[in-house]
Formats: sequence, structure tokens, C-alpha cells
Amino acid sequence: MRRTRRRSDILTGGRILGVALVLLGPVLVLAGDKSPAATASRSVLWQKSAELVAEGEFSGATDAIRQIAPGSELVGEVRAWLEEYEAKQIKRRALDREDFDKFVGYAKARIERKEYAKALDHVFRAKEVAEDRDALLESDWLLQLVGKALEKADELRGKHEWREAWYLYAGLGAIYEQEPRYRKLGSEVLTHLRLDANFDEKSHWEEKVARTQWRDAAYALELVGLVYVEKPDFRAITEHGLEQLLLLSESKTAQETFEGLGNADDRNDFRARVQRHLDQVRVAASVDRSDCVRRFRRVVKKINAETVRLPEELIVNELMRGALKPLDDFTSIIWPSETDVFDKHTRGSFVGVGISIVKNRADEVEVVTPLEDTPAYFAGVQAGDVITDVDGQPLKGFSINKVVTTITGPKDTPVTLTIRRGKESLEFPLVRRKVKIQSVKGWNRKLDGTWDYWSDKDNGIGYIRIVNFARNTVEDVRNVMSELQPNGLKALILDLRRNPGGLLDAAWQMSSLFLKRGEGVVSTRGRNRAEDQQFVVTSDGPYRDVPLVVLVDRNSASASEIVSGAIRDNHRGVVIGERTFGKFSVQNLISLSSSEAKLKITTARYYLPSGASLHREPTSTTWGVDPDIVVPLRYWERVNLGRRWRDANLLGPRKPESKKDDDKATAAKDDKEKDAKGEEGGEKLATAEDEKEKLPPLDQPDENNRAEDDPQVDTALLLLRVKLRVDDRLTLAAAEQQQAAKEANRSTRFHRTHVD
Repeated sequence: MRRTRRRSDILTGGRILGVALVLLGPVLVLAGDKSPAATASRSVLWQKSAELVAEGEFSGATDAIRQIAPGSELVGEVRAWLEEYEAKQIKRRALDREDFDKFVGYAKARIERKEYAKALDHVFRAKEVAEDRDALLESDWLLQLVGKALEKADELRGKHEWREAWYLYAGLGAIYEQEPRYRKLGSEVLTHLRLDANFDEKSHWEEKVARTQWRDAAYALELVGLVYVEKPDFRAITEHGLEQLLLLSESKTAQETFEGLGNADDRNDFRARVQRHLDQVRVAASVDRSDCVRRFRRVVKKINAETVRLPEELIVNELMRGALKPLDDFTSIIWPSETDVFDKHTRGSFVGVGISIVKNRADEVEVVTPLEDTPAYFAGVQAGDVITDVDGQPLKGFSINKVVTTITGPKDTPVTLTIRRGKESLEFPLVRRKVKIQSVKGWNRKLDGTWDYWSDKDNGIGYIRIVNFARNTVEDVRNVMSELQPNGLKALILDLRRNPGGLLDAAWQMSSLFLKRGEGVVSTRGRNRAEDQQFVVTSDGPYRDVPLVVLVDRNSASASEIVSGAIRDNHRGVVIGERTFGKFSVQNLISLSSSEAKLKITTARYYLPSGASLHREPTSTTWGVDPDIVVPLRYWERVNLGRRWRDANLLGPRKPESKKDDDKATAAKDDKEKDAKGEEGGEKLATAEDEKEKLPPLDQPDENNRAEDDPQVDTALLLLRVKLRVDDRLTLAAAEQQQAAKEANRSTRFHRTHVD
């Protein structure tokens, strides 16, 4: 199935039928007409319908197959699938139009109340469902909102109200994706917000910077100069590092935490000396790596020591956070406190008891779910349990990283979790063992907790969801396929949605499972020749003939884009969904001088078999892997998908639903109450003055008006079902002959039964 162009968005309703239908006209071709001309016409319509399905032109395919009169079992089956699908799309389009009018009305109501962040949120929702996005973005009322939002954001920045300012910049950036200044402004206030939050009593900042060393930072800068994918701009690196320290000195919570920063004279001296270096860098004829390292070392070792006396670990951590920012979003230092968590996700396994945990709203350690086939699962730990103690040590005040470190440990060693379940306190003595992170998941859980890898078993369509590409991912996929193939597998849906990527080797090996020997998967090119590599399939993949659909979305990144791009460019399968994230950069992990810290640095770019490298830069207009068939999900459809996956992940008894379980509904409820009471929670604002000013009515909570279907999976299933029918029965005439023979055989058997 060769494709030379991108398929249409299914929400546009399909295109006019091809030449064959134009010539034939809208004449109903009767099933009972056996003349050569009628048979030929019906075959043309049948074939055209199948081709339109393969192209993603489902409305056209429905129109085509409706011109074949009922009578054929095969035609009736395919027609029923198409009509069911088309009915869902008609309903989605109607909801889109309703939602657009609703969200525009909500936005204008918020503007009247000068609630610009909420207005921008509604505009973003309206943009998502707009038939003409350009008209919306260029509308006078929206441009006026942009001006008012920027003015308000500047005012909030002046008051150090960073969170509220960030809501405005983030809203503008989401609506105008191609405008880099909104991203820059948002990044600045987010830094202020992070710094102010970094030193409160729950932040555990000491753990985050533990064992951070200047020599690691200096070596990282040397490596940047040697191996970064592009020639680095050390002027920008130096500027951003020094600017980060000035931002640190402005943080109110940092000033309250550290005596030196709290002293106005010491703080001003520190700022003046750092600013002097910054001014010198900005006017210097050139700035190289040695200049950058020299200035950074002077700030860390001398200026800091003579003024504010911040912990060296902290100042080095912040300095490098700023310094690496001009490179890209993916180059960073993995400091010693972060290496365990980072390594666990790339290895695909760790030693522990097998639970997924979070900090809940009460700052308690709550179990999200036990992991399958682990000590915690077999002992009866449940979703919603609260872990209060580990080996008798209370966890109150522990950061999540410290909790993980406390629970994990050497293999075959004991650990006891004290758990609160409702009003009960329970003890769970466990033995740590190697826990495998499940990167390959199925459609639903079976009763025994294992995954069901069928999305449509009756038609032989399997389903594999890959959540990341770890070392064990390809082996796990092979194991699943060995389970599916003997049980009637005819086609496969490979779901890479929300998959952030992982290991390059895993992506190469995964692609190789479905491709033929010699076909290209990906190539890499960097500033250094050593980074230039080509990855091709070395032997025929074991599943190269299995009909394949790959699902992607806006959060499919890196390794996910390699796999989906290789499948698309080699015309091996059909990619369905949304344009992917656009991370076409290769990161290498290099140990720094202390060996505990590592530099994750971009050293090359990925190139698809087509030769394209679609990395997303702040000013990019094209990026990522464009699907063959575009099927965008709306907000509530994404929420529904996340909930379905969340529920499928849970093992054992479910956590009882609470009044706060639905975060969105809670937020909408709180929002409505805030509207009624006002910002300070005082008397109700909806007074006679509102009526006098004739303000628009307040918007109601945004309720989920979408069916719990998965439109992207629905599209994949329709395409594969039709393909399998076409492949099984190459022509309509042959299919009808088979059906007639079956009916004759049934009639003969019936007659013989009665004769006997």
C-alpha cells in the first residue's frame, strides 16, 4: 500500500469520489443483476470503497458502498462498519460546532470580568475545535484579549505574583504556538516560581543538590565544547548561567532560608559583582569555553564565599541549570541525587517491592497501584493505601525521592511497610527483589491481572501499547506476539501514544521486527563524524507480513518517532493519530569526573529513511512525524483515554471513588464557587449591579460531553477490518460466489435432513 501524500483529517468528512464513481454516477447497482456490465460496476465500486478506506476517506467509502444494493454478506458487513463509524464522526463534528460556540461565549464572558487567564483557557479550547483557526486567531476581540492579558501579566510580574503571571503567558503560548516570546516570558516567570517554591519546608532542597560538585560542572562545560551537536555559543551559556544566579538572589524564600541572601548588604554586593561579569561578557569581542569556566569558577569560589556564602552545591546546581538552557531542552546534568531514578527507567528494572507511589494532597505517600508479579502485589498492597512507616521509621516530611530510596535496597533484603487503609493500620513484611518495569501493555486486564492483547479477537486484531523503549521492550513484544500468533493473529495495532521515547537501540530493534532486510530505520548525524551512523534492518523481521497500524499523538517523542517514521517511510503500515512531538535529537550519557554525576548531552540529530529530520525548534513551522490519517482527539476524549489507561493499569481492589477523584470536575466546581464568592471568598458578587451592567452569564462547568470511545483506535480497527476482508476475498464476485456456494450447501443439507 504505497502512499505519496498525507491523508485527510477524518473530521472534514471525506472528499468527492474518484473518476470511477463520477463515470458511474449515483446509480444503485442491484445485487441480483448478474450481467457482465453490472458485475463490473459493482466490482469497481467495491474496490473503490476499499481504496478510499485505505486512504482514510471514510465518508467517500461509505457513499461508494451504499451504491451496491444489499444482498452480499460481505458488502453488508463492511457497510455496517462504515456507517457506524460515519455516525460517530457526524456526532463528533456536531459536538465540535457546539463546543466552539460555547467556548467563545465563555471566553467573552471572562473578558468582561477581566479574568484573562480563564478567558485564554476557553480560547484554547475553542481553537481546538474551530473549523477556521486563522479566523479565530485574527479576530478583533481575541487580539484585544491578548493585549489586556500581556498588560495584566506585566503588572503581576511587578508584584512578584509569578503563578498568576505564568497562567497568562502559558495561555498565550498555547494559543499562538509559533510566537517564541510567550514561551520566553513564561520560562522566566516559571523560574521565579520554582525558586520561590524550592526552599519551603516541604521542598527538601538539600537532597536535590546533594553531592553536586564544581569539578563536575567544569567537566560538563568541556564536553559541551567538544561533542554538542552544534558549535555552542559560550557567550549565551555564560550569560544564562550568571542570569540564573541573579534570579536566585531575588527569590524571597531563598532570602528567608539563607542568612547571607537575607542580608541586604551582602546580597547587593553579590548581585553587583555578578552583574559586572555579566556586563563584561555582553560587550566582549568573543567568549570561549575557558572564559566561561573562569568566570563561573570565580563566582562559585570567590564572589559567593565573600558575600552571601550560599552552599556551593546549591550555587553550582543553579548556575548549570541556567548555563545549559541555551543549548536545548534535552541537555542537562543528572546530578548524583537523580541518577538512581534515571537509571531505573532506562534499565527497565530495579530492586524493590513493586509499587507505584505519589505524594497526595495531604503530603502523604499513597500507592497508585502495585506492579504485577511483585512482592507488594502478592502480599495484598492495594491502590489507595497510604504508607506511613518503613521499618518503623515515619515517612512524614520525606521527599518522594527519599521515600523511594528508603523502600528500595539490596536484593533479598527484608523491609516492612506500615500501611493505613481506611481506619486500619496494617503491617506488610516484604522481601526486596528485582522488579521489571512493564513497558509493554495490552488492551485490558484479564481477571487474573495479566494483560489481554486483543482489541478485536473475532477479527484477529491484536493490540500492543508501548509506554517507553527500555532494554527489555523488544523482548517483551516478541513474547506477546508469540502468544497472539498461534491464537489467530491477523493484524496488529501498535500504540505509541504518550510514549516519550527511550533507547535508540530499542527503537531500531522494534522497527526491525516489522521491516524487511536492508530497509532503513534511522540515521544519525552530528558535528563530529563519530556520531554519523546508519541503522538498517539486518534480517527479515518476523512480523514483516502482519498488517500494521501505528497510533501516535502529540506526546509521542524520540524513539516513538523513529519507529512510526520508519514504518511510514517504508510504506510498511499506516500511521494514525496526530503529529508527533518533534524530538529528533540524540542524547548520549557521559559520566562526569566524580562518576556519580552524568551529562545527558545532545550529540546528533535523527534522520528518517526519507532523509527528513523534523526536530521542533521554537520557531519551527513543521516538525515531527505526520500521520498518514489524521485523527485529532479533543480535550475530553484525551481525558477519557487517560482514565481508561489508568483503570487498566490498576491491579487488585480499586481505590474507592472520592469527591476529589475527578480533578477536572473538582476544578470546575471550585471555579464556579469562586465566581459566586469572589476572589477573597467574601460576599456573593452576583448582585443587582451585574444586571445593571448586563454582563453575560457566567459559564457553567465544562462537562464531559464526549462518548467514551477512542476515535483513533476506532479508525485503526475500521481500516484493518476492511483490509482483512479485502485481502481474504480479492474480488466481490469471488466473495459472492463463495457465499452462494455456502447457501447452496446449507440448502442441500437441510433437504437431506428432512428426506431422512
